[in-house]
Amino acid sequence: MHITLIDPLLDYRAHCQSEALGLLYLGAVLREAGHTVWVESTGLKDGLTLDPAAVREADWVGVTSTSALFGQAKRVLAQVRALRPEVPVVLGGSHATVATSDALAAGFDFAFLGESERTVVDFCDNLRLGQPHQTRGIAFLDPSGQLVRTEAQPLIEDLDTVPFPARDLFDYDAFRARGGWEFGVLSSRGCPFRCTFCQPTLNQIFGHMRKRGAENVAAELAELVDRYHPPMIYFKDDTLTANGLAWFRDFQAALRSHGVSPPWKCNTRVDKVGPRVLDLMAETGCHEVVFGVESGSQRVLDFYKKGIRVEQTERAFELCRERGIRTGANVILGAPIETAEELEMTAELLERIQPDHCWVFFCTALPGKELTRYVVEHNLGRRNLGYHYYDTAMNGVWGETNIVPESLRMDQLVEVRNRILARNHSEQLDKALELGIDPSMAQARP
Repeated sequence: MHITLIDPLLDYRAHCQSEALGLLYLGAVLREAGHTVWVESTGLKDGLTLDPAAVREADWVGVTSTSALFGQAKRVLAQVRALRPEVPVVLGGSHATVATSDALAAGFDFAFLGESERTVVDFCDNLRLGQPHQTRGIAFLDPSGQLVRTEAQPLIEDLDTVPFPARDLFDYDAFRARGGWEFGVLSSRGCPFRCTFCQPTLNQIFGHMRKRGAENVAAELAELVDRYHPPMIYFKDDTLTANGLAWFRDFQAALRSHGVSPPWKCNTRVDKVGPRVLDLMAETGCHEVVFGVESGSQRVLDFYKKGIRVEQTERAFELCRERGIRTGANVILGAPIETAEELEMTAELLERIQPDHCWVFFCTALPGKELTRYVVEHNLGRRNLGYHYYDTAMNGVWGETNIVPESLRMDQLVEVRNRILARNHSEQLDKALELGIDPSMAQARP
């Protein structure tokens, strides 16, 4: 079969510059099963349009989408329908799993739910037999319009059995021309923590935490270095150090056996780093650690069920500085319960820890999150906004959000955001200016 997989990302200037790893994993398992795959990224195309050749010969088309990108995913669907009205179109990615009814009501024929490496291969087999609805791990609307979910696919417990992402399907030349330079890698799936701005939807999508073997990850890095010479590898795991100290010892030995030591960065938590693991990370090429700092207020951290203390944040940044590891801080402004005094506590914490990079997100209600349930129950949501208001990163750039905090005005959030970015010389401020956004005020999106 010929399968086209589409990443509907709008603009690589406006988002974290990384490949659509999920699609490249699916491309790898489909090719392993004997199929032909085309990966199309609209954000790499002039005019953000779909290449007609991408769907001309396709037996089915898959589109991945977060909730923030679902408006663009629907536009991609319309382009596919105009080119090939009869071809089945599937939605995968987080929105298909956490907002399945919405996905199917928009006109997608099927939704793939959660981890989909097994699902895509089964779907091809069943589609060839004329019975795609028999595939496990999907959803669709029956003739009466009722939502049907099939039996779930079992999770892949041994992630080392999954082939490496089919990176040759991705246009890295166009990616680099649009500012992309970080090559993404995932060493695990799932998250053992309870943060209300992530859960329970994160584990709906990925299931319980599973990790790849250190040798398997090192082999992928060796292949990356050999073929692509990446300037930076970015571990996209939510909490890389949850892999444990023994994993990093094995990772160090595996990199040595492969004769590579590429520069890399990662995301993790301030309560999951200590001297020994940071020493190993530095020795294996870690240049930067990005922490979920979130807030300088312990009350806000507890509201998020973050499970960390402010003192742990200060200690983690100190430990990184001692080892010459650069630091990044992600903070969230505008929790529903947050006060003006607590905004200042976050700004003051950043003054103390002095991160090398800082990214400011505005608290955002996303489908299925525990945080969103609180917002709905307390009538704090702004209604009838576009899907782009689910974009937590761009909300911080634009100075907008879909939550009305109980005690804060939007201009207060923007003022503190601007002070944080100015003090920390963040690239986020530059990004706002590049996109033509006046960072001095909150303004509605076009």
